[in-house]
Amino acid sequence: MRRRVPRAAPLDELAARQGARPGEGEFHRLVRPETAPRPLHIVLVGWEFPPHHTGGLGVHCYELVKELTKLGHRVTFLSPFPGPFTPVDGVTFRHPGDATGGTPAEYPPAYWEGRTPDSPFANATDGYNVWISKLDRLGPVDVVHVHDWFGTVGGAALAERLHRPMVMTVHSTEYDRSLGHPWDHILARELSGIRAATRVIAVSRHLRLQLVERYGADPRRVRVVYNAVRPTDRLERIDSTKRVVLYVGRLAAMKGVDTFLRAAQRVVPSFPDVLFVIAGEGPEYARLIQLAATLGIGDRVMFLGKVSDEEREVLLSGSSVFVLPSVVEPFGIAALEAMAAGVPTIVSKTSGVAEISTGTFRVDFWDVEEFASRIAELLEYPTLRRAMGEMGQWEALREGWPERARETVTVYLDAMRAFGSGP
Repeated sequence: MRRRVPRAAPLDELAARQGARPGEGEFHRLVRPETAPRPLHIVLVGWEFPPHHTGGLGVHCYELVKELTKLGHRVTFLSPFPGPFTPVDGVTFRHPGDATGGTPAEYPPAYWEGRTPDSPFANATDGYNVWISKLDRLGPVDVVHVHDWFGTVGGAALAERLHRPMVMTVHSTEYDRSLGHPWDHILARELSGIRAATRVIAVSRHLRLQLVERYGADPRRVRVVYNAVRPTDRLERIDSTKRVVLYVGRLAAMKGVDTFLRAAQRVVPSFPDVLFVIAGEGPEYARLIQLAATLGIGDRVMFLGKVSDEEREVLLSGSSVFVLPSVVEPFGIAALEAMAAGVPTIVSKTSGVAEISTGTFRVDFWDVEEFASRIAELLEYPTLRRAMGEMGQWEALREGWPERARETVTVYLDAMRAFGSGP
């Protein structure tokens, strides 16, 4: 089978599209790693952190701070949750209500549901941001790094009070999460963060373009730093008695899991031993179970709910094909994990992971017939499965979190120079 490969545009032309000058290196990253002249102290404003996390944001923060501290930098991680946190040498964890000179907690915990007569806060996010803005006992700080919209207001206020630059990493936008129907209060927080940040990091070129076109971000201030995965100890593949087609991720409208089920309906008549497995939880859970029954494939689809990291590794080891059919997917770290496990992977063209891989099948998110055709092709031909699995694994693991941490440090240094605080 021959695949058409699109003609690559000259690197300088592609770099110019992202606001880079000719000769600035790889167009897709726009970050040429450099070494900091001294250890930095980074205040990282997060939301969740392993072992308790619901998505890729917590994993990203965990992997990033592990590598930053290996480079000799110091991190103070802020979270609205009281923990417990997976310990990382060189990382100090702070949260609302932590002991401050023995005084009682002043701020509500995460997911606190609303105003009480003795609280000035309308919700937990407001309380979290006020707490961030007033945070003390930090010592010298070099940069405030905010992840997504949760702490943008407080992070900007803290950076201004400390006279330090703010960097914001955008993992997804409210337009993505709501499929074009954003909540105004979340959109406002995203906008405030993007406008306040000295530098903005996007996890894909597709997301970067959205920040420029929809949020009015200055393209000269936005850098692309992709996600990564860490190799696991489970290297062997499991020979399953059934051919398994797997989806792992949140069950939300933006993930397009209904396309996965409609493609399954077209595939199962030709493969009596195939099982479609859906691992994850979310607001679409009940509707998707009903859809599988309506499509007549309830006995060929297994819904596992939330799975642990260890269970996910076992699932990947025994899967024949991995599918990520997202309507919108700023990156798609689950697909990168599947590739790293050697599972041939099909992704939607809108996913960020499609930008860094050639060893995957890329399909329009709405094209049920093409998803079904590609799944059937991989189930039918073991040689193709093996070749795609090996290629995907090489692409997923050729660079990892150490490289991404160095690229992030380079953004810190760039922001410090632009702000006038120097490296």
